[in-house]
Amino acid sequence: MVDRRYREGEIQALIVLGELNDPIETPNNNFYSFYPKSIKQAQAYFRRFALDLTEVFDALVRRELAYKQGDAWLLTKRGQQAARQARRRRPPIWYWYKDFYIAIENSRAFSLYCERVYGKDLSQHGFSNVDELHWMLDLVKLDETIQLLDIGCGNGRISEYISDKTLARVMGIDYIPEAIAQAKRRTANKRDRLCFQVGNIDELDSVGKRFNVILSIDSIFFGQDLTATLANLKRLLKPDGEMVFFCGEDLSTPLRQNRLACTVYSRSREHHQHLQLKRRVATGLRKDFEAEGNRFIWENIMAESLDDANSYDSANCSRPRYLYRIWTQPAN
Repeated sequence: MVDRRYREGEIQALIVLGELNDPIETPNNNFYSFYPKSIKQAQAYFRRFALDLTEVFDALVRRELAYKQGDAWLLTKRGQQAARQARRRRPPIWYWYKDFYIAIENSRAFSLYCERVYGKDLSQHGFSNVDELHWMLDLVKLDETIQLLDIGCGNGRISEYISDKTLARVMGIDYIPEAIAQAKRRTANKRDRLCFQVGNIDELDSVGKRFNVILSIDSIFFGQDLTATLANLKRLLKPDGEMVFFCGEDLSTPLRQNRLACTVYSRSREHHQHLQLKRRVATGLRKDFEAEGNRFIWENIMAESLDDANSYDSANCSRPRYLYRIWTQPAN
């Protein structure tokens, strides 16, 4: 794992040189612009977490990861491999989410936004309001005998809410350390049924157990490859277990490739209305976010919302949403 081999400054230096010499364009970058022309431009990748790299490039040279040619720093072949690995593990959205979870811990504006859009402040950064969570829980019966894995749990408030409601034993994983730290602090007195750990959806070997239910709320697309992601999750599922995914993606091909069956429920009408509500509420809270210095959260909400007052039209739905209930097909 690149994070354990290199210090943060070295990781940033590798990514910077990778961005300058061999950029990798991926989705979900939250306002980061590709193809920077200078080190300073490339450091926008790290937002306010950008470090002074003046002496770090020399450290990369000593580790045979980089070399200097004229005024330019270039990566060796080994450095290119390390940079690509760092870039995959820490896309621009990783640093955006660090910023986000630090900000929302004490943001009154975001709390108001969640209450008005989702019906309850659970630090949501997805599209499921409390009514939709309850609808899902009516379908997927949970109790104290159930072990549930919440993929992309953020700061764990939805995981905690589900466990409080059902008594299910929930493990939440997320790749943002600040989010997991918040979850652990807040739920320290619920360790009998709640645990949280830093984890990457592409690297789940550290989970170390199997589950009756694996839940993903708007997080399954963070994996590098959906077919591989589903294969990894399938290995964590108990024989009679199921996976429950909220997302807008068509999962038919990766499901078929993994011999997984499913029932699909359309939530597109509700999603359309939700996106309209996000726009209305966020518009009214703009000054509140700005007064806190959290305009970047407001901008993200507005980018995700729907500037369309028309009623839902299934024939012209550009932003669908589904609930997938997935289980393993029996062997022939």
